Amino acid sequence: MIMRNKPMLLDFQTIPGKRKPNSALALPGHATRTDADLESPIFPATVQQVRDAVVSIASREPRTHLLHLDREAMQAEFEQTSKVFRFPDKITVAFEAVDATHATLSIYSRAKLGYYDFGVNRKRVQRWLSELREMLGSANA
Repeated sequence: MIMRNKPMLLDFQTIPGKRKPNSALALPGHATRTDADLESPIFPATVQQVRDAVVSIASREPRTHLLHLDREAMQAEFEQTSKVFRFPDKITVAFEAVDATHATLSIYSRAKLGYYDFGVNRKRVQRWLSELREMLGSANA
């Protein structure tokens, strides 16, 4: 996976409530926002283990590149391009420690071009959350 340019960190509180249909937002259940498309579970893992698992999952995705990993701010940003037209999608992940042995995350996946994506971003977020549950388990059972 190639690291590219350094983007600005994303404040998940500033993401518009009314988003285009070519995006998906997953937030933990305790988040103050109520407009998430999906709920992120709490994992029985440290925040570093969750971060490493996300980087591993993204590295196995086709046409996906790590743009930036900020260990201090606990955010990672990826870009994945579509197979045929190479349209870029940006995926930002923020990692959050719940306590010393549990962590969760927020994911915002969105198309950089166009208006509709046939649910690609939502399916990606669902797939990544599912793979994380398989790798790490879930404390939300």
